[in-house]
Amino acid sequence: MNERRSSAMNDGRSFLAAWGAQFFVLWLAISGVFFLFYVTMPRTAWNDPLFSPADRSGLAGLELLLLAGLALGASLLVSTLGVALRRSRSAAVPEAVGKGAVFAALWLVGSVYIASWLTFRSTGIFLDPTGFALFQANAGQMIQHVAHMDPVLLVLLPAAATLFAAVVAILPVRVEQRLREGRTRRVVIAAGGLALLSGLTALRGDAAALEHVYRRAGPQRTGPAIHVAAQIARQMKGRSDPIARAPLPATQPRPIIPMSAYLASADPGASQRWNVIVLVIESLRPDQLISFGGERSVMPAVDALAEEARRFSYNYTQASHSDYADVAILSSHYPLRSAGYHIYPENPTYPRVLLYDVLKALDYRVGIFSSQNEEWGGMKNYLETGSVDRFLHAGSYEGDTYVPRADEGFYRFVRGSKRAGKIDDRFTVGEAVEWIDESTKPFFVYMNLQNSHVPYEVPVDFEPVFGSGYVTFPISFGHFPRDSVAAVKNMYANSLAYVDAQVARLTEHLRETGEWERTLLVITGDTGQAFFEHGFAAHANALFDEVMRVPLIVRAPGLEPGADARLSQHIDVPPTVLGLLGLPPHASFQGMDLLGPTEARSAFLVGQAIAHQYAIVQGSHKLIYDARLGSHLLFDLVDDLGETDDLSASSPELVCRLGLRLHSWRRAQLEYYGDPRAHSAEYPPVLDPAFPARGDPETCEAMAE
Repeated sequence: MNERRSSAMNDGRSFLAAWGAQFFVLWLAISGVFFLFYVTMPRTAWNDPLFSPADRSGLAGLELLLLAGLALGASLLVSTLGVALRRSRSAAVPEAVGKGAVFAALWLVGSVYIASWLTFRSTGIFLDPTGFALFQANAGQMIQHVAHMDPVLLVLLPAAATLFAAVVAILPVRVEQRLREGRTRRVVIAAGGLALLSGLTALRGDAAALEHVYRRAGPQRTGPAIHVAAQIARQMKGRSDPIARAPLPATQPRPIIPMSAYLASADPGASQRWNVIVLVIESLRPDQLISFGGERSVMPAVDALAEEARRFSYNYTQASHSDYADVAILSSHYPLRSAGYHIYPENPTYPRVLLYDVLKALDYRVGIFSSQNEEWGGMKNYLETGSVDRFLHAGSYEGDTYVPRADEGFYRFVRGSKRAGKIDDRFTVGEAVEWIDESTKPFFVYMNLQNSHVPYEVPVDFEPVFGSGYVTFPISFGHFPRDSVAAVKNMYANSLAYVDAQVARLTEHLRETGEWERTLLVITGDTGQAFFEHGFAAHANALFDEVMRVPLIVRAPGLEPGADARLSQHIDVPPTVLGLLGLPPHASFQGMDLLGPTEARSAFLVGQAIAHQYAIVQGSHKLIYDARLGSHLLFDLVDDLGETDDLSASSPELVCRLGLRLHSWRRAQLEYYGDPRAHSAEYPPVLDPAFPARGDPETCEAMAE
């Protein structure tokens, strides 16, 4: 009995020693990783002058305390695994396999934590479920982009994770031995001292209130543990999304109709059989065009086209990231389909009638020519409706197949600046021109040009128009030195100038072949582009106007040119094109014909990538709801062009009215797409433009809680 008790005590002591050693070393190692990144990365609170020294150290202490909890749980698993393996040495489990399992577990912990910081470095936000979903859906393309723009990260992550796992797997053996021998004083003092220091520093600043810190610091300033814990704390406090309390307004039924029924409603004698080109330019801001208020001639060919076209200057893209924004231009459907990041499935259950589906039914040829990889987010699944005769995109393009090796321009391009996952726009336009010339039938072409995507590269044989044409630092997605914005903007402008030259090639060819006078052309941007106006760069982020406002140019034979300041959005493109062709809008469209009767309306915007936000634009105001923070921002877009003065506190009635409409729209979208039975009977809902006439006090009060 005594022997059993002694053995049990020894086993307990052994387990506690192993657990204590693993915990201390793991906490120390992961805290070291935290301090390395927290102090050296420019976006953190440590390097932000807006935070006081107390708040900076408070955030650090809070992160350390949360990391201690992570280390406790992880070390318990590792120690339990280690003890179990020691007891089963006589069994069929080799010791090497056990050690390998422990090492793999530690490597995974280190990888996730380090990867979260590297994600923050590139995007300004730490890994969360959306980040994992993005990576799962687009792993190959993301690795390819990282390899091109910042190849050191592909080596840094596995190397750092391996070093982390090795340290945490080997060092605890010595610490554990000291604990078993009773020489615990220094270890206990060290662990206790670190815990006490973390607690005291956490209490020094405002960091004591977890959610308050998160609101002040935002997702661009905290550590990974705080980022996750703040979201958990918010959920535990019971702050539900306002969508749960938003009324579901009555909408007109929109039953699904066969294409034959639509065609029967059209008047063949009143329709035009013009060619149609929808041309999307990556990251096109309005201020890069003189015709939209720009200060320098970046895209002279597009500006010349704009002068003979209708120019919609108050136009919004539907989403801050391309996989949502692009398809809205063709479908006239809002891209909000799920509460989190949506990946387009093969053969989706929900209906979609794209602009070119209607034209295909009218005996048009249909071609898609995209310089981007349309498999990003499953876009290709959405675009493949059975109507496309030619589908060229970066995922299927092979230079040797389409470009002769004798082409010096191609060779110089590949040798000098081949971009990961993209086709150079000169080849995309060349392929489209060849396809257009193959037949005299009217055609529809959707073209997506990508040279203006980060990092704004152009072939080496294109002479820069602005600046030197190069910078001495890498431009990754959303990350470059803030004091170099002017130089990066020159790179961006040069890439747009190159795209402009390709647009000129296309239109000149149409003129030379006599097709121009029977061609309807739409030019827009998928998104805009940020240059730290609100603390971030590139796009796929918060729904501010530098990302969401894009030019819309509609040129058609006989259409009176001029500027149009009415509120427009990307879902208006299909009904407007059909209206110009003399065809009725399709019953599935959620947009409106911009050349038809003017009516009061709202624009709804979505961001479910780096930022998780929803917005409504109505009249001169924009209301943004941040789903991560659970808060609203209100801006006057006339008096506050830079969106720097949040009016939400001083205008609660306006927040209520716009908020009710925004969250009711969200609820209607999500309930429709969440019900597969509705997909076979109805098209997505359209809200009554007059809803709500005023805010409901009870609902507004609930939204404000």
